[in-house]
Amino acid sequence: MGKSIYSVSVLAVSLLVWGAGGPSTPAQAQSPPMSSPAVAPVDETHTAQQSVPTTALDTIIVTASKLEEPLSRVSNTVTVVTQEDIARRQTTDLFEQLREVPGFSFSQTGSRGSTTSLFTRGGEADHNMILIDGVKVNRAGGSFKFGDMTTLGIGRIEVVRGPQSALYGSDAMSSVIQLLTPRGQGPARATLGFRAGNPDTFEERLSIAGGTELYGYNVAVGRVDSGGILPINNDYSSTTIASRFDLDPSDDLQLTTTLRYIDSRFHVTTSSGDILDQQGSGLDPRATSDNRRIILGPRITYQPTPWWRHNLQLGLLYEWFTYRDPEDGGVDCRDDDTATWNDCDGLGSLTINSEYRLSADYSSDFFLPVTLGVAPTFTLGGSVEDEHYNQQNGPSGSRNAQAFYSQLHLAWQETMFITSGFRLDDAVTYGTHVSPRVSAALILPGLDTKLRGGYSQGIKAASFSQNIDTAFSQGNPDLEAEQSKSWEIGIDQPFALGAFDTQVSLTYFSTEYKNLIAYTFVPAPAPNYVNVHRARSRGLEVGTSAVLPYGFSVRGSYTYLETKVLANAGNDGFGSFRQGGPLVRRPKHVASFTLNYAGERLNANFHLYIKGNVTERRGTLHDGYERADVALSYLLFEDRWGIRALTLEGKVMNLFDADYQEVLYFSSAETTFMTGFRAEF
Repeated sequence: MGKSIYSVSVLAVSLLVWGAGGPSTPAQAQSPPMSSPAVAPVDETHTAQQSVPTTALDTIIVTASKLEEPLSRVSNTVTVVTQEDIARRQTTDLFEQLREVPGFSFSQTGSRGSTTSLFTRGGEADHNMILIDGVKVNRAGGSFKFGDMTTLGIGRIEVVRGPQSALYGSDAMSSVIQLLTPRGQGPARATLGFRAGNPDTFEERLSIAGGTELYGYNVAVGRVDSGGILPINNDYSSTTIASRFDLDPSDDLQLTTTLRYIDSRFHVTTSSGDILDQQGSGLDPRATSDNRRIILGPRITYQPTPWWRHNLQLGLLYEWFTYRDPEDGGVDCRDDDTATWNDCDGLGSLTINSEYRLSADYSSDFFLPVTLGVAPTFTLGGSVEDEHYNQQNGPSGSRNAQAFYSQLHLAWQETMFITSGFRLDDAVTYGTHVSPRVSAALILPGLDTKLRGGYSQGIKAASFSQNIDTAFSQGNPDLEAEQSKSWEIGIDQPFALGAFDTQVSLTYFSTEYKNLIAYTFVPAPAPNYVNVHRARSRGLEVGTSAVLPYGFSVRGSYTYLETKVLANAGNDGFGSFRQGGPLVRRPKHVASFTLNYAGERLNANFHLYIKGNVTERRGTLHDGYERADVALSYLLFEDRWGIRALTLEGKVMNLFDADYQEVLYFSSAETTFMTGFRAEF
């Protein structure tokens, strides 16, 4: 496989040299309209009842190859979530919207704002790369805080499943999720939204957007407050600012800057499960977790000729984390004569750390002459990143990485599309590593059937807390990078019959993981983290959508997943890797179904989510559940009293009051409701 990838790259360089002087006329080269990967639907309003649902086969996406491609031609497995999808479901928490993506399984430890993990195709929770307008926002080592990430300011979500390290490097082991902010244009427009509900929950949003051909702006502010589902110390609050600014001084130059700020606090009443704690020492009355993040992403796109385009993406992620747990007798410590652990000393627990990443990614896209019906696009790129980690009461660390990547995209007569490439990473943490990938799609004439398949590899560096000592563990600076190898085959089939417009997608995948990092219970000075595990996952993903008569549309997904631990050296302190057994918290069956009605004034959305049984740590089998949500919006009036549109909104989550634990021993919310309004000016 490696030799074939390098052969393709040599072919691409030959093509580049052949066409280096540029095409003799613009018509000889591909010349797509220059656009930033951050382009998304412009209108920031959420008038879902006025939207006409489509199968979006011609949607232009950028995440799969960093090129603008129609979704119908992409050879990877891709899901697109639109602004209209978010509005119809009235989704505030990002992960709730992403639950319906095939191959995805989320686990939340209790109430809103708590730890939320994403497992994609059986991979670990830190195997997903998250991008906001091209900027990587994972912590070093791949983890991401889904619990306080909202949909504020998001115009489109693009999800590419499978390892994507050939383009994106470390952390893209199982998927890449890119959140795209809309470009503001047109006369200034503002949106004000307010919702309230139980348990003591309030949500407010304010946005303003506008612009011309020269500039654009889009700024949104949102606030969430919730009282939690437990009797004490379970509150959650979050403030988010999301913005994008554009300047297009000429037709061949675009300047874009994305800025996002998140400030959240979660009251941590339990870490092992409230059901266990209430049977034992009780809930913690005063522990809190504070998190702040700044994401900044300037981008420059310059296309001096029809056949050559330059892209420069800069990025800054700065994150602060504070955990406070004042000492409470009987909960945090024992103060009697029989105490054998954590005697009261009056100090409690305080953890303060921060980390930041500076990154730069430059690429050149060469749109080469069409030869024998083949339109080649060749991309050469390089990136650098510098990461730093600071602990107030412990050692700090820093590391850097550099990379070179190339990609060749071939399109033959609107029928066959092939993408191949590789990335060479040189990192302080794991040395030099090559990640290849190749994928192809064939569209059958007359049937519009798309057959696709591909092979790719992924890589993920250890986190700072795994590499260096912390208050809770001994780090291991010699950890190798986790790796994945995956292949997939799939078929996409559109159907159109009268008023019916349907799309069905099937994908089979198989992935092997090695060098998985596990925590071990060993005495100091031996490190607590070691590379000991190999695992496998394989399964089937099904996605379907249909536009029906009378304003109805449906969308559904189903994932069958089978995982197995192939090797375990026995050094697994939490019992998460049992040789021959499945990986924990990965359900075999996950499904979702959404029915939407869009009328002139009324939009009604019904969503059903089904999660099958899962295996918890040490082989415990945990029951699955079904949860139904309903969202309604009604347009009261338009263009009156200076208000462009006023809409009433209402949402009910867990409509049938299902009693379930998404994670074993952690309670989940009973029926909750939200109601309010959205005013557009």
